[in-house]
Amino acid sequence: MLGITQKRGINLTILDRIRLENPEIQIQSVTDLSFANYGRVIQLPYQTELNRILIDRTEIPKQNNVYVRDDSQFLLTGQREIISRNFYGEQPIEIGYCNGNSNRINAFEFHNCSELNLAGTDLILWLTHRRNLVNNQTSTAYARAFFVPHGTAIEVYPTTLHFAPNRVLASGFKCLVILTAQTNSPLKGQRQPDDLLFQHNKWLLTHPDNQQMVNKGAFVGLSGENYYINPVTEATIYE
Repeated sequence: MLGITQKRGINLTILDRIRLENPEIQIQSVTDLSFANYGRVIQLPYQTELNRILIDRTEIPKQNNVYVRDDSQFLLTGQREIISRNFYGEQPIEIGYCNGNSNRINAFEFHNCSELNLAGTDLILWLTHRRNLVNNQTSTAYARAFFVPHGTAIEVYPTTLHFAPNRVLASGFKCLVILTAQTNSPLKGQRQPDDLLFQHNKWLLTHPDNQQMVNKGAFVGLSGENYYINPVTEATIYE
């Protein structure tokens, strides 16, 4: 359920408020029909338990983001096998999380599998299609911002370029990440400077403003404005 706040006698949802903070950006919701081009809203097995662990047992860093590829506290083996069968045809999976403070597009990545996300907090995902990737280049002009309400699980299709979420609240974001096993683990061989393959099952292109990824040797193939999300700054109480 979306958080509600009172302003000048009008009930505003968190989505209303983040739109007011960013009037120059068209922020859609994953509940809109337009999201079907990029993914779908799903119900995960053990979703309530996964959300509780994400909220209660993981932290948001004071700066930047933290990504844990696979965390054993998220479900037992038999429970994971149900998610594996339902969404990945019995391929082995990993369950981890990305928590942090991102507020720009910064980069795009894709995997040759769907990515399942569960929003522990409200968050925004910037998305675009792989068909907009030409000669390993694309522009942020194709990017679309989607609001994911806390407690919502989604499937992001393999044909969708995405990256770390953007925070909605000034306090940061929490996001569960499920992928096929070993995704985002180190490559066995050396990369070439123009190679989009950045890690195991992870193709990535970065914006030149994202100095952290540039320094790591990511291919600079994302042009255009590196859009910024102004967060909702005041304290929020969810219903």
